Amino acid sequence: MRALLHYVVRFLSCIVLCTFVIRPGYAVPLHMNGGNEIGLSLGTYKYEEPGLMSLQGAKVGLDLRSMLSFPDKHTFLRGEARYAFGTVDYRSNGSGSSSGEPDWYIEARVLVGNDWPQTNGIISPFVGIGYRFLLNDGRGLTSSGYAGYRRASNYLYVPLGIVHRITLEDQAELVSTVEYDYLLSGKQFSKLSDTGGGYADFSSKQGSGYGIKVSLMYATAQWSLGPYLYYWNIADSEVDTIYRNGIPEGYGMEPQNQTTEFGLQLRRPF
Repeated sequence: MRALLHYVVRFLSCIVLCTFVIRPGYAVPLHMNGGNEIGLSLGTYKYEEPGLMSLQGAKVGLDLRSMLSFPDKHTFLRGEARYAFGTVDYRSNGSGSSSGEPDWYIEARVLVGNDWPQTNGIISPFVGIGYRFLLNDGRGLTSSGYAGYRRASNYLYVPLGIVHRITLEDQAELVSTVEYDYLLSGKQFSKLSDTGGGYADFSSKQGSGYGIKVSLMYATAQWSLGPYLYYWNIADSEVDTIYRNGIPEGYGMEPQNQTTEFGLQLRRPF
């Protein structure tokens, strides 16, 4: 959590600095620009169950955005889709380690917002609905001989955020975004049958958690570039029964976990 706060503070400090130090230009935008964007990102990724295990590696991301702007009403509607993939290294205090596990996620969102023109730019609060699906393929044996399995995470959430746009003297824009994601529901699927030990697949409900997304982009009419930070903090799941060969063997749950992704993204309109 301290590492997250460190990154967020640095991002917000940079946004505040740019807002008050960079001189705005004269062609201030009156609304969010409509149109389509395609993006490419490269970042570091870490999933952690504190004190238990971690997954860490690189992520390549592909993004699509499409936005309808209604300048007369100062509103906009935006759809977003993201696919991020890579491999991760597994480390556990009790079951050893493994490398090169396939790990990917998809995310889809619909957002609606309103534009508030300011003296030196525009502030655009937004709200929406989002869905995130992640799959980690840990099949195989770890360094300690433990059998791994596939794990799938499902999040349904409400994004709440603000976009701040400043027009610069060279007609480029500085676009900063701060977002809070409220988890409506989550579900974790653990395909324990992959272990070959007679275990039935297991699922658990996750009802409490949140996410944070922060980005800062330098944008021109042809491209935009800047850093991003995505973070999730999900509480312990509900406890449910684990079955082996059709017989209850015990109880299981998904422990409290944190996911941090930090990197650089490049976008281009089309």
